[in-house]
Amino acid sequence: MALIPLSLLLLLACFSTSSSSSLYADHCSSVVPESEATSLFVDSDYSFRISTGYFSGGGEGVFGSPRASNSSFPYFRFYAKYLHKTRSPDVLQVEGTLVLRVGHPTVFHGMTFHRRRPRRNVTLQEEATIDFSGFWSESTGKLCMVGHGIFYKPLGDPLHLSAVLKLNYPMTSNISTSLVSGTVESLGPHHIDPISLVAYAQKEYDFTMIPEANHSCSSLPFQEESLSFGPTSVCSNLLQYVTGRTFQLDYGNYGSGCTGSNCGTLSSSFGFSARFLSFDMIQCSENGRLHLYIEFSNSSYLSYDVPMVPKKSMMGEGYWDHVKNRLCLIACHILEGSSQASPSVGDCSIGLSLWFPTVLTLRRKDVVGHMWSNKKKRDPGYFSMVSFHRSGGRMVTIPGLRYNYTLIDSVSGPCKVRSGSTQSSEERYPDGRCSRDMRFSIAVEDAGGRSGWGEANVFSMGDEFCDDYDFVTTSETASFVPAADWVAKNQSVWNVSYAISYYMYSASAEGGEQFGIAAEGIYDAGSGTLCMKGCRSPSLPTKNQTAIDCEILINIQFPPLHSKMGDRISGTINTTRSKQDPLHFDPIKLYSQQIYAAEVTEAIWRMDVEIVMVMISLTLSCICIGLQTFHAKKHRDALPSMSITMLGVLILGYVIPLVLNFEALFANRSRSGFLSLRSGGWLDVHEVIVRILSGLALFLSFHLLQMAWSARSSDENKGHRVAEWTTLKLCLPLYFAGALLTWLISSRHHLQRSEFSRQRYGSRWEDLVPYAGLVLDGFLLPQIVLNVCRNSKDKILTPFFYVGITITRALPHLYDAYRSRSYNRRIDSSYIYASPDRYFYSLVWDVIVPCEGLLFAAAIYLQQRVGGDCLLPQRFRKRVEYEAVPVVAL
Repeated sequence: MALIPLSLLLLLACFSTSSSSSLYADHCSSVVPESEATSLFVDSDYSFRISTGYFSGGGEGVFGSPRASNSSFPYFRFYAKYLHKTRSPDVLQVEGTLVLRVGHPTVFHGMTFHRRRPRRNVTLQEEATIDFSGFWSESTGKLCMVGHGIFYKPLGDPLHLSAVLKLNYPMTSNISTSLVSGTVESLGPHHIDPISLVAYAQKEYDFTMIPEANHSCSSLPFQEESLSFGPTSVCSNLLQYVTGRTFQLDYGNYGSGCTGSNCGTLSSSFGFSARFLSFDMIQCSENGRLHLYIEFSNSSYLSYDVPMVPKKSMMGEGYWDHVKNRLCLIACHILEGSSQASPSVGDCSIGLSLWFPTVLTLRRKDVVGHMWSNKKKRDPGYFSMVSFHRSGGRMVTIPGLRYNYTLIDSVSGPCKVRSGSTQSSEERYPDGRCSRDMRFSIAVEDAGGRSGWGEANVFSMGDEFCDDYDFVTTSETASFVPAADWVAKNQSVWNVSYAISYYMYSASAEGGEQFGIAAEGIYDAGSGTLCMKGCRSPSLPTKNQTAIDCEILINIQFPPLHSKMGDRISGTINTTRSKQDPLHFDPIKLYSQQIYAAEVTEAIWRMDVEIVMVMISLTLSCICIGLQTFHAKKHRDALPSMSITMLGVLILGYVIPLVLNFEALFANRSRSGFLSLRSGGWLDVHEVIVRILSGLALFLSFHLLQMAWSARSSDENKGHRVAEWTTLKLCLPLYFAGALLTWLISSRHHLQRSEFSRQRYGSRWEDLVPYAGLVLDGFLLPQIVLNVCRNSKDKILTPFFYVGITITRALPHLYDAYRSRSYNRRIDSSYIYASPDRYFYSLVWDVIVPCEGLLFAAAIYLQQRVGGDCLLPQRFRKRVEYEAVPVVAL
């Protein structure tokens, strides 16, 4: 019988193989003849990979006739899974996956703005994933494959597809043959229109245009001093500061349309108007030669590996000139062919040069370049030289770079700085030694109700430049390490330069406006004030904002170190122009919830301490409950006197936080991801250990409950059951009244919270978790009531239990009282032990709870020594009368 399923599987496999072979024979045999695979082939030179390409077509039913726009691209990716040798020497069998999407591949902004990609299980993009199998011919460069896949729509059922993929994928390419192009055609009942593919080849490359690039650059006058790169650092610097970055084309006055002579000629030459360009897929060799493609756009939003759109892209090839320290390129247009599947490389008469100036100023960017036409002025397609500069990303911090402050004299008037100010012992501000303290995200809002977000990145402070981690010295004789002489400098007033960028949303203008400000001024570390003048330019010019505006005044106030919760960076961006000036704008307010590096370090240290305290507290709880279990086994005669209600409260006190609150406790730290990263994974280990210890405490409590319940099962303990029922009737109304009051108060607060706060703190039922903790704080109350009802003196509870558990419940409040005086509450997610957001922790409760626990523990001690009703007034105590019995003499 076991052979039947096996035979069926073999039959299905044979049928599937024959079906695929039949499809290939019908649709691909004329392109690349099928050949029998012999062995697995592994060679990096033959890797079939297209990281990002452009596609079009598919029809209205699939992808909705996608077109490239500022907000999304139709793009595809192809990865080969396996390569096999075949009996034909120049033919390889290829198995791979093709993914087609409409959206932004790994979107980011040139000024380091980020968007999150949607999660795969919540697909917001149209997407098709097809697994292909076929053959590639090395001699012809043809690839033909057949396969099956699924097309996903955000609001629709998946569509199963069968398709054939045909690609022109040459083994070796040059600037004229470096295009990968092809089609995807559907097979079977679910028909879609053919999809055209075009991408940049990522295989071996032959440089054929280096002489042309050299000749084109040699005609360009070059007088500016620029940074030099060693032979081994050219590629790394170009990849870091050029690839995937936006470069803004400088046309002068550039409104909603091209009006200048240069702009008009460039537009007519390219067939479209563009505001930005980017260099993508830079592939650099050790000798400084490189090839790439150039993408034009009207948006500063871009991504690494932007899809190469025909007519809006160029192929480029060139080298790094070590004599004049510049990049020289020759570029060719990508033209649309007779069909969308046959684009071609056309006119190669465009020259480009790019370099890194040695001296930077407010208006001189760190990466600049020129683009020009090598044609004669009368030739069609000629355009005058156009300049461009890098408009975003971290500033260049390369040895040899200098910054020249040009507006400091003009800042001294509007910016009032206290001469010789020093940092107060009471209020200390960032001293500028840590670049992370000086750069921050911002939220902006103007008087007209528009709001937005952005970033303020410090570029230089004094003679030091800022990289991604800290300030560095860039003099040619200095090593590329964090500057160590900060400590020796007794200075509190610094010259400083910033790159500020922000995006303003607008209800009337779709998409809003993107602005960039290059500013320089003075930072006073004694008062935490930053005052600068800057030049503002919109990334997307409008009719009202066409020119660079250098009449900008920026004032920012940093909060003191170790400031209280709610303190934040605040400031304004103002214009010094009159209201009649066309470039006048309303004041813009900015603020930021900045967390300083010292506060993060302190929070990490405190989190480590609190993690240990949580573990110690749970471990002590387990030990105390275990000792009570051994005590109960030694005094089984007194076991019926243990309150089942008390044990139920103890169990619920562990169950409710474990079930409802534990995920929320550790989800809080996701709001400050750097804490999780800086902890080195210790938080994840802590989560597992706490779960184990909480589960152990719960198990021991259940075992203790089972022992007490079994001891009351006999008829002789009926009095204990009656007293327990009385205890329950007295305690339950008290518990329910407290829960109702807590729920009503939390409901009122819940209605007053914003939507963000509701998502942050959860539902109203989760607000009952702190009340569960409060009930657990008074876990001895049912035992006290039971002892009163029975006037019991049974020593059923060991001091290790009722005193130990009381201590573990009081310690968090004692610690919170110490913490509130020693630390300022700035990072909520760093509070693991005695979290103020999740329990009743305040100055009042920090006094009430320990006193309550001490009072209840003392009551148990007295009851077990004197009697259960010793807590009652004399007149309420039970009286036992003794009747005299006559003595009979014998």
